[in-house]
Amino acid sequence: MNLVWGFLVTAGCVAAVMTGQVDAMMTSVLDGVTGAVELVIGLTGVFCLWVGIEKLAEESGLIDTLAKAVNPVFSRLFPGLKGLSRPLGTVTASVLSNILGLSSSTPLGLKAMAEMKERFGDRDPGFDSMARLVILNAAGFCIFPSGVIALRAALGSRAPAVIAGPTAVAGLAATVGGLLAFRFLSRGGKPGDRRW
Repeated sequence: MNLVWGFLVTAGCVAAVMTGQVDAMMTSVLDGVTGAVELVIGLTGVFCLWVGIEKLAEESGLIDTLAKAVNPVFSRLFPGLKGLSRPLGTVTASVLSNILGLSSSTPLGLKAMAEMKERFGDRDPGFDSMARLVILNAAGFCIFPSGVIALRAALGSRAPAVIAGPTAVAGLAATVGGLLAFRFLSRGGKPGDRRW
């Protein structure tokens, strides 16, 4: 990728020199730098707000309370983890963080993966649960995509949150499609190897 970017920058500079557009090139570069700094400053405030809200949710126990409330659903979705409070609770918190658009989803997902690996090794219950967690977090079902909304707000959108509905529908479709594909594809191999 460095070679591609290096080539593009070099080709742009050579083209600007050959066509006598060096002033226009430098103006564009400076405008781009200024715009990037303004964008970062605009995003900083919004992200600080959401990180603060997320920290409040964690410290107040809201995420843990929600995880306990939806535990019956996740016990069915992750049958290999049923009755195992430690990995199941972490998996539930990771998925809920993703759904709520919180940045703690990734560290919680990594922690859940480590707990499942420690518990099951490479056996099927761990593999199936890990695969389902990856599908749920990668498909991107999110009720409130705070990162994208913050970016749209920083870029001056008049209605930055208007994308929440369409992205939730698209994420839900991707999640359902991913889980169905996993169910269909995991039926291969020896009978009883992988179960839904």
